Amino acid sequence: MEVKKINWPGLAGGLATLALVILSLLTHASPWWHLTVGQQLGEANVSPLNFNFTLFGTSMTPPIAWFLNMACQLSLIASAVAMLICSLVPNREYSKNLLNFAYKKPLIVTIIFLIFLFIAIYITGTLLHINVPLTGSTTTTLDAEAATIDVPITTEFTWNSGWQ
Repeated sequence: MEVKKINWPGLAGGLATLALVILSLLTHASPWWHLTVGQQLGEANVSPLNFNFTLFGTSMTPPIAWFLNMACQLSLIASAVAMLICSLVPNREYSKNLLNFAYKKPLIVTIIFLIFLFIAIYITGTLLHINVPLTGSTTTTLDAEAATIDVPITTEFTWNSGWQ
């Protein structure tokens, strides 16, 4: 293996993708999107690699979320390994096929994450009549028989706190 023939940007992308998955699995790295309802009444931490939801202090993870997270993790691991292989031996006949497979996966995972996020926000607004912003804060009013409760809802993308 000649150092001149190594695809350095591909190697960096493969290592970064692998690091993202490993850090996510080992440390439960910070979520990509965070939702807080009330003053710690409910909380959701969402990313393609991890999902946890807490309501009234009870942590819950729906099985479908666990399986979707696992599918994203496996997809990103396969992408990282393929990127590393095609970057270290770029002149092999299979390298182009590996690259075509690998470079799209992180983008696809990110797009699917955003689509699921938009769908969840839309369903919450349509079915429950609760306005959840993509980023920012709002107050929603919950009506019970003889009581009205104003509940603050705050959401943010956590990789850039300037998006609030």
